[in-house]
Amino acid sequence: MIDIITGIILAAGSSKRMGKQKLILPLKNSTIVENAVETVKSCKAFGEILVVYQSEEVMDRIKKYDVKTVYNAKAKDGQSTSVIEGIKNSDPDAKAYMFIAGDQPFITKDIIEALINAWKKNQNSIIVPCYDGKKGMPTIFPAEFRQELMNITGDTGGRTIIQGNSDRVMFVDFYDTMAGFDIDTPEEYNETLKII
Repeated sequence: MIDIITGIILAAGSSKRMGKQKLILPLKNSTIVENAVETVKSCKAFGEILVVYQSEEVMDRIKKYDVKTVYNAKAKDGQSTSVIEGIKNSDPDAKAYMFIAGDQPFITKDIIEALINAWKKNQNSIIVPCYDGKKGMPTIFPAEFRQELMNITGDTGGRTIIQGNSDRVMFVDFYDTMAGFDIDTPEEYNETLKII
């Protein structure tokens, strides 16, 4: 049987620091969120891909892609609610979940595939990327952590589980510091446009 990995793109943030919905801002030939979806879709290792959203503007951008969309009515309560909605709506036979931020423009297919390959060789491990020593996303959790992930609260995502299971965490090192960069402010968006 194929090891089903569910890709869950977290795209339900309120973009408070940006002052407007950042995920629909122009990037390359599309938008920030479309760039994330296209990058994830370019990897053939996923059994399914879900996008958890709150904004109708984001939904309008992603509905043309062949991905499962999940509306998060509780997004204001933090990232944990998107993690929970993603898992609740994913394939019950999934062997692992990869959580991908919708606002990391420098994440590449190669990075995603390197993380998946690390998990395939270490299927009991939580896989966490380190960008020049700094922990980041996307992260992969084996399905045995499903219930723990469903119990998280607030805006911490899976960090508390990673901290509480340090013996199960495998770090994958990347030397591209920009890969871990996410866009939160107008200044960060403008910096991104200069690089891309």
